[in-house]
Amino acid sequence: MAVQARAGLERPQWARMRRLTRIGGDIAVRTSALLASFLVASAVLARVGAASLGAHQIAFQLWTFLALVLDAVAIAGQVMIGRMLGAGDAVGARAAAVRMIGWSTVLGVVFGAVLLALQDVIPRLFTDDPAVIERAHAVWPLFVAMMPANGAVFALDGILIGAGDTRFLMWGMLAAGAVYVPIALLALGQGWGIVGVWSGLAALIAVRLLTCGGRFIGSRWALTGAPA
Repeated sequence: MAVQARAGLERPQWARMRRLTRIGGDIAVRTSALLASFLVASAVLARVGAASLGAHQIAFQLWTFLALVLDAVAIAGQVMIGRMLGAGDAVGARAAAVRMIGWSTVLGVVFGAVLLALQDVIPRLFTDDPAVIERAHAVWPLFVAMMPANGAVFALDGILIGAGDTRFLMWGMLAAGAVYVPIALLALGQGWGIVGVWSGLAALIAVRLLTCGGRFIGSRWALTGAPA
């Protein structure tokens, strides 16, 4: 036992693990809801046509790549906000959070500007099919317009995760998914195609921006001290 203690080994203690397990479950549900939304998008567009599905995959893969880049700010936000709130510095945590949201939004604007400037180039890096390129051009303005909001939402994600407010994030994502799915199904039934599906995804991000932004404006997330 003495050797185990020196090596940092001990029996699992549910009292210590319970909160981390809950946080992990909240984040798993939140992420699953987001991925399920994109799964619905792919399923709908597979029924619309191969060209629309191909264009969707181009936009989706770029969206995912840029989301991971923007997550660099979100991950830093998790660490900084968690440390500041744990130390009892709610004012400093809010000030740092505002800066992170600003920088992440600026990055989103830059990404959007680059994507807009290269809208005739980027799709051709993925395909030479004229039908797919035409559908990509149709959805490109929506895809570009989402970038600044994406930056703000991803930063808010990191801030609220750092604050341990994962239960709110879970319900916020489920609410956003509940808004998106009917729009996607209507896009199939009404013939809106890829533009309708991505309009639904834009609505999903808008709901997330409103819910996370509203939570951040308040003070319920900024609980200080290690027990919080």
